[in-house]
Amino acid sequence: MNSGLRQRVTTAFLFGIPVLALVFFSDLTRSIFVTALLFLTGIEYIQLHYAPLKKYVPILLISLLVMAGLSYLSITRLVPETYLLVPTLLFSFIFLIDLLIKEMPLLRSVPILTNIGYTTLPFALLLTQNSYPYFGALVIGSLLLIWISDSGAYFVGRAIGKSKLMPSISPGKTWEGFWGAGMCTVLASYLFSSFMGVFSLQTWVSIALSVWLFGSLGDLVESKIKRRLNIKDSGTILPGHGGFLDRFDGYYFCIPFVILAILLTN
Repeated sequence: MNSGLRQRVTTAFLFGIPVLALVFFSDLTRSIFVTALLFLTGIEYIQLHYAPLKKYVPILLISLLVMAGLSYLSITRLVPETYLLVPTLLFSFIFLIDLLIKEMPLLRSVPILTNIGYTTLPFALLLTQNSYPYFGALVIGSLLLIWISDSGAYFVGRAIGKSKLMPSISPGKTWEGFWGAGMCTVLASYLFSSFMGVFSLQTWVSIALSVWLFGSLGDLVESKIKRRLNIKDSGTILPGHGGFLDRFDGYYFCIPFVILAILLTN
């Protein structure tokens, strides 16, 4: 095992155990975990665009206030999921247009607004599900599936990857890794339906497809943002993985599509 992979595995082990403890313990700890990600990824995104952050205290305070407000409204169920689902999907498509078709000036000119659409709304949307009996399966299943998808892409890509997926955005990603991730994720969804239940096999497969496809695209979206800012990682808090944006980019990007899949198939 090379040093880079060893560092990634060590960080995943040390960071993954507390995360899994929060995710598996109860709906309350799951809500705490999602709320923490809402703030950590939001602040990291702001810091990328307004560094050094101490020069932009008013911007940080405004952003924290918006994040706190959305988090509170979501946890208390004062905002139905449909009120957040539509704007979250709209922002997602804006980022996808920027990635696949043409540059969107909005994403450069109003970082606070794009931060709300990029990280805050998806996690706030996820929190609106915390009063439903399937909240645990949603958080646990989607988180494990995104890790399985990422791992499948990494190992399959390293083993047989030759055809570059989007070399100008992320040179290390390959089509072989992309399809390998899809295969691993869909196979895992069958196991989830057998052992976890809660959702039907059709819903689990829909969740897996949403996680794989939009999680992969979310990873590329973040890669393009970093290239635009001329940085390698969004942070250094997770050695071998970068920052919270780097580690959870596919997770928060796929959330609205996972919830849409559940609404359409459950």
